[in-house]
Amino acid sequence: MGALRADRRIGRRVAMGACLTAALGALARYTLFSGAAASAERRAAENVFLAAREASRALAEGRFSSATWQELVEQAFRGVTPEEIARAIDIESLLARAPAASRGAAVVPFSTTLPGDDGPRLVTKLFVLRAGRANPPHAHDNMVSMHYVLRGRFRVRHYDRVRDEPGGIVLRPTIDRVLGPGEATSISDERDNVHWHVAETDGVLLDVLCADLEGRPTDTHLVDPVRAELLEGGLLRARRLSTVGEALERFG
Repeated sequence: MGALRADRRIGRRVAMGACLTAALGALARYTLFSGAAASAERRAAENVFLAAREASRALAEGRFSSATWQELVEQAFRGVTPEEIARAIDIESLLARAPAASRGAAVVPFSTTLPGDDGPRLVTKLFVLRAGRANPPHAHDNMVSMHYVLRGRFRVRHYDRVRDEPGGIVLRPTIDRVLGPGEATSISDERDNVHWHVAETDGVLLDVLCADLEGRPTDTHLVDPVRAELLEGGLLRARRLSTVGEALERFG
């Protein structure tokens, strides 16, 4: 409990520091993207990306846990509307260059220009999915990530990664709900590590992540929780899928 309270105290300081940095940055003519016109809306959007970057810096410096990163980044994005984010990142221009995807998601990476843009790299990208398509269930190593719904409606499932086994991963179901615009979930090695998004309508997800934590490479492990073996206590033994093609054929 003491460690959790300390994490939260640090989290509050980081969040407040991020807002102060954002305000000073805005006064100093910084905007979310190079060349973007300054506006209250863009500054509001910039603030949440700054908060995410500050949380990533604090995580990289060992000042709090990855679970606290999840709480802070989700909280920061609750302070802005999906419409504000969409306009600030010029979503229509990004969607215009989305590659064709017969299965799964079309992925559109983009970058931000923020005040004092140094320290851990904050990776941002869009996942564009047609109704019925999926980002197949998978686990990550050494990464924190948040998926925020910008448009559409998604069924989102998460699982704790209880243990790895030869050929599979033992999972504990944690989240199964439908998310709409402005809602988000997140993953880390500590909590809700395996995630799976299915588009109930055409939709767009914003992915915000920090990879290669503690200098260790990030990796991805595709799994099949649907055909998993049911274990005691509601755990699932899900086999690994060997290729992205297999995962998309199965889920996407």
